[in-house]
Amino acid sequence: MRMLKALKNLFLNTGDPAKDSYLWNMIQSILFAVQSAVLLMVINRTNGLDDAGVFSIAYAIASLIYYIGEFGVRKYQVTDVEEKSSFCDYHTHRIASCLVALIAGIGYAANGYIQGQYSAYKFQIIVLVCAIKVLEAYCDVYFARFQQKGRLDVSSKASAYRITVPMVACMLALILTHDLLASVLIWLAVTVLSILTSFILVAPEFGKIEVRLDMSRFITITRECIPLFAGSFLLLYIGNAPKYAIDAFLDDKAQACFNFIFMPVFAIGMLANFIFNPILVRLAEEWNKGNIKEFRRIVIRQMLVIGGITLLAVTVALTIGCPVLGAIFGADLSGNRFSLTILMVGGGMLALANFFTVVVTVVRGQKHLLAGYILGALTARLLSGYFVRTYGVPGASLFYTFLMTLISLIFAVVFMLCVRKGIRQMDIKKDAS
Repeated sequence: MRMLKALKNLFLNTGDPAKDSYLWNMIQSILFAVQSAVLLMVINRTNGLDDAGVFSIAYAIASLIYYIGEFGVRKYQVTDVEEKSSFCDYHTHRIASCLVALIAGIGYAANGYIQGQYSAYKFQIIVLVCAIKVLEAYCDVYFARFQQKGRLDVSSKASAYRITVPMVACMLALILTHDLLASVLIWLAVTVLSILTSFILVAPEFGKIEVRLDMSRFITITRECIPLFAGSFLLLYIGNAPKYAIDAFLDDKAQACFNFIFMPVFAIGMLANFIFNPILVRLAEEWNKGNIKEFRRIVIRQMLVIGGITLLAVTVALTIGCPVLGAIFGADLSGNRFSLTILMVGGGMLALANFFTVVVTVVRGQKHLLAGYILGALTARLLSGYFVRTYGVPGASLFYTFLMTLISLIFAVVFMLCVRKGIRQMDIKKDAS
């Protein structure tokens, strides 16, 4: 009990919530971004490229399953500053979406096993990693609640703890046993324990944890977030399309090598998220107050930050990127400089697309994003196999960057149109009053 009380105090106590929010959001963003990379590095060094490839595709599939569980609700919940829906409504909705996500993950892996694409071993790894990601999706409803209440520091501390403890347990198990299946089982078990001793421990300070179905509000949340869910799901599918094509047409070793050079893409997104995640509530407040000049200033500043981060990543990729990644993962990546550089540009485009998703949600124009996601997903479905079959890993890298550029351009246009429409509506209300 003393340990639990100490943990709770660690999560809740802060001298300066605003300052700690930036610091801890940076820490948890880094941990979230490097989680799969660190595990992949340990797996490759302890078990070899084949197991690294199995884990890579399992993590890619599980990431899609995560977005089914999260259902695009976090951004909507955080920016619901007037609390039109209660925490109970969001919590009940999240339990339902997570159950659907778990069923979908098991179903996908089972289909691959039945079709002969996956061995029993690969099937089990995919199911377990999917279960872990479903638990992470459940945690997200608490993360959003704390942030909605102005305590991003609490969300970030709990998230950092929840990521670190299971990851360390999994790595230690890998080093000691060299058994990927057993290690992932330990990862799952410790994830459950870390959730109980972090998010659920702190949550009662921000509202009662209960499950109560209000069908009208359940339908409202679902209806409002369907575009966000479809967008997040399709964007991740689009981003992972080269990996799925590699899974279908190349081998597990090629999958592992592509994922090694793909990892820095997450660094760009992580740094961009570190900048804009703490300003989500402020963006919503400035927009709701009709302070368009300040709203635009924040948006332009964030776009410049993303551009600067991308330029830095490209410079690193052209110089020391492949030697450094090769040393980290214990693999020869010397022939992948072109692929790595192209992927860094794609990472910048992904960060830009994610940012436009956020700001379009703030102005409540998220339903207009769906057409862009659908176009990107269709393009990915039709062309990813050709690029991978014809050009291998370089083709996968080039196609990824093409897809991300297409999506970010479409979202930029949607954002400008939504802002223009919102300003017109504000002017009409002012004239009427």
